[in-house]
Amino acid sequence: MIRRIVASLVTIAAVTTIACVDMSAPKGAASISQLLLPSPSVVVGDTMRDSTGAVKPLNVIAYDGNSVPISGLATTFFITDSGAAAHLTGSHFVIGDKQGTVHVVGQVSGIQTAAASVPVTVAPTALALASPAADTLRVPVAKDTSASIGTLAIGATLKGKGDTAALGFIVKYDIASAPATIAGSTTPAIFIGADPTKASPVDTSDASGVSRSVIVRPFLLANEQQYLNGKADSVVILISTSYRGVSVAGSPIRVVLPLKLALSIQ
Repeated sequence: MIRRIVASLVTIAAVTTIACVDMSAPKGAASISQLLLPSPSVVVGDTMRDSTGAVKPLNVIAYDGNSVPISGLATTFFITDSGAAAHLTGSHFVIGDKQGTVHVVGQVSGIQTAAASVPVTVAPTALALASPAADTLRVPVAKDTSASIGTLAIGATLKGKGDTAALGFIVKYDIASAPATIAGSTTPAIFIGADPTKASPVDTSDASGVSRSVIVRPFLLANEQQYLNGKADSVVILISTSYRGVSVAGSPIRVVLPLKLALSIQ
């Protein structure tokens, strides 16, 4: 009788152990990141590089069921286009073959990323203003602070051999100097953005080049009243880009914008 009880307990323990194994989290990724590109584009005859000019492979981050990154899983990448303008190496590097666009997908544990569109483009050789910058940054000042926002777009072109647009390069807009913001403000009085709602000091070049705006919130200026009384000051913007870690000719472009505030009649 005792032997039967012991045997039953052993059997129960074995079943319990098997059940624990069966109920454990499955091996592999529960989810993955989007495709991580070292650069938005690749140059014909070159390997894709990061912002420092270093050659870098494609990457995807895998996550377990608790959204914790996991490593050691096999990752594959492939180009979906036939007659593609680029190809992949066994080490996941992208090499440009001819001008065009390729669509790249990453896969881990059977989970695929969305296809990323990658231009295969010419090397950039010249950065220039798209048109002469305005000679003055004029900002209206109204009782309603929401209406007191000044914006001025500054465009630039990025060209390569044969005056061809160089696509998919990161161009930075930096404020070298500007009037001070009032103490305690978490938002700067002057910043770079695509629109007045948030800062965004970089743009990626396309066929028309790049563009970002200087945004001015005069009610956040440390000396708003002095500017309304005619105080002279300027905003200085530097526009820059690089290829292979070297500044492109014309970079940085220096733009000086005298600042003028004027009362708005409503």
